[in-house]
Amino acid sequence: MFSDVQIHAADIPKLRGYFARKFPDARLFHNHLPGQSHDFRAPRIQYRVINTHPALLAFGEGIDLIKQVFMEINELEINGKTLVSNEREVVLREEDFGLCGQYHRYRFISPWMALNQENYREYQELDTYQRSQRLKSILKNNLKTLSKGFDYWIPEIDKLNVDGWFKPKSVNFHNQVMHCFTGEFTTNFIIPDYLGLGKQSARGFGVVLMNKEKL
Repeated sequence: MFSDVQIHAADIPKLRGYFARKFPDARLFHNHLPGQSHDFRAPRIQYRVINTHPALLAFGEGIDLIKQVFMEINELEINGKTLVSNEREVVLREEDFGLCGQYHRYRFISPWMALNQENYREYQELDTYQRSQRLKSILKNNLKTLSKGFDYWIPEIDKLNVDGWFKPKSVNFHNQVMHCFTGEFTTNFIIPDYLGLGKQSARGFGVVLMNKEKL
């Protein structure tokens, strides 16, 4: 985290763009493969704004890359401005992750991009109950995708349960209105704080925090 720099959540794509330009050969910073193809696994490096400070969240092979380059970065270029940083904080920690025996409540602290253009049209044709069920199913699939990013295969997948309460929220993304959601959900799956679920998680969408109160 760049502790002495402040940016807005809307600047996350620019933060990602800065690292992609500075390290074009390090695909984990931008998730693009040679030949303009895209790596559809959960991004090993994700970009965040935590308490107004720009931060990079890394796991798996992304950790080694962050160790190599992070202390070399003493400035960021955001919105055409050079932001000098003299205070950078690196925290390495182990977190529990995966299917568990009790339920936990989470909340989205940034819009969850659950739908694409195609399934949004299908979603619009559903009634209220069906919409709720569809979003829960998508969220469950998001957890499967996240697990693959950690090389974790969910044991007894039928025992993974998700319940949630979601509210629509329109977001301008790349000059296009995206239909996202806010809300809370419960699941018998442990998700470390600040990981993202759904589309564009590397750019700060679908970031979750656990509600520490016991259910």
